[in-house]
Parts: sequence; structure tokens; C-alpha cells
Amino acid sequence: MNASYKQKSLAWIALVLGMFATAIHLHGGLDPLDALIIFALCFVCELVDSGLGMGYGTILTPALLLLGYDAHDIVPTVLLSELLSGFSASFFHNEIRNVALGIRGRDFWPALILASGSVLGVSAGVVIALNLPKDALNASVGIIILASGFFVLLHSRRHIEYRRWKMVVLAIVASFNKAVSGGGYGPLVTSGQVLSGVSGKASVGITSFAEAFTCLLAVSLFLARGEHMNWLLFIPMCAGALLSVPFSVFIISVTREHLLKLVIGVVTMIMGALTVLKVAS
Repeated sequence: MNASYKQKSLAWIALVLGMFATAIHLHGGLDPLDALIIFALCFVCELVDSGLGMGYGTILTPALLLLGYDAHDIVPTVLLSELLSGFSASFFHNEIRNVALGIRGRDFWPALILASGSVLGVSAGVVIALNLPKDALNASVGIIILASGFFVLLHSRRHIEYRRWKMVVLAIVASFNKAVSGGGYGPLVTSGQVLSGVSGKASVGITSFAEAFTCLLAVSLFLARGEHMNWLLFIPMCAGALLSVPFSVFIISVTREHLLKLVIGVVTMIMGALTVLKVAS
């Protein structure tokens, strides 16, 4: 870990903890014990997501449902916290050189293609999804994710030449999946980038960046419809997610590329299999 990254990480941790403590103190309705439980849960979920480019919403949403929170409160707060943590993770991935997101950086165009495709795909998918069977769509998403993980494992030791057209197709498919099923974005985008010739480390950072734009659009649509944030849920959720970012980014920076591809492949296959099983049951 270089000195600059360490200093920025320590400043970030102090800022997040300070704001969290202040919010608990100022907000009279926030129970400290409940806040700490949500804080810890979101820390772990974002640690996985920022480290592998997938898993935050997939793990967090059912966990919060089991804790008794309402889905109407969970979805917008998860999206808003993922919006903030996604941009934060992109910044730290760029700082530690897991990804190069500057205008002249090697990963700028792949990130821009995915971000643009995500915004356009979500907008179109929301309309199209109204006329398509949900179970069939969810099953298709699961099968695609499962296959993507398998091919990442199959080609984990191969160098795949980057092709921009693959990124365009990936952006369309992944953002459509996100719009019609509410999931499947992170596993498909992360594994799809690896199969498009992007390195494992860069694919994680790019996914964080692109998915943040997807969440930005989704949150905007929620607010436009008159939905409101549950701040009792959002404050500890956001704090836990933001605190984990520097840790997960650093772990990725010291992980060997081959090992990272194997982990991405295995986790992607698990996510796909769980999606298929959920539909089947």
C-alpha cells in the first residue's frame, strides 16, 4: 500500500465513522443496536461487492427482509447506498491502480460504454419488462450468469484479446437484465468483461463505476414517483458500505490475477445457480 493511498484511506475511515456517530447522536429515532447490526451487515456485503464487483444487493436485500424490514424501504435505500459506494469504490480502485479511469486511461472507454449502456438499457428494459413473463426472464438471467462463470473458469489462464464490440453487447444484455429482473448486473458485467479481454482487477473497478450510474437512474425514478428514503435504515447502511471500500479495494490490489479470475468465475457460477434455483422453487 503506497503512502498516498494509506493517507486517503485513513481520512476516509475517520470521515465515515465521524459522520455515522454524528447521525446517531442527532437522529433521535435511530436505535444504536439496530444501527450497528445494519452497519456490520452492510460492511460485509460491500466488502464482497467492492472486492468482486457483485453481491451487495443480492446478499443484502434478503438479509434485511429476514430482519423484518419492508421491501418498499429496502430497495431505494440499497440503490442509493450502492450509488454512493460504487462511485467511492471506483475512486479507490483508480487510486491504487487496479483500474485506470482517467480520460486517457486504458479502462476509460470500457467504463464509458458500460455506463452508457446501463443507463440506456435500464430505460428501455423498464418498458419492455412490462410485457414479458418474469419467471422466464429470471431463469434466463440465471442461466446466462451461470454460463459466464463457467467460461471465466475455463479461460482463466488464457489471455483474451480485448474487443470493444463485446463490451457493447455486454452493456446491452447486462443493463436489460438489471431492468427486467432487478439483479444479475454485477455477476454478468464482471465475468463478461473478463471474457471480453479486460483484466480481473480492472473489471471489478469498472463494474463499480458502471453500476453506480445504473443506481443513479433507478434512484431518480424512485424519487420521481414520490418514493421516500427510510433514513433510519439508510444511515447505518450507507456508513457500513462506505467504510468497507478502502479495505476491499486494497485486498484486490494484492490478489494475483489468476486467483482473482478463479474466484470471480466460482462466485459468478454460484450467483447464477442460486438465481435458477430461486425461480425453480
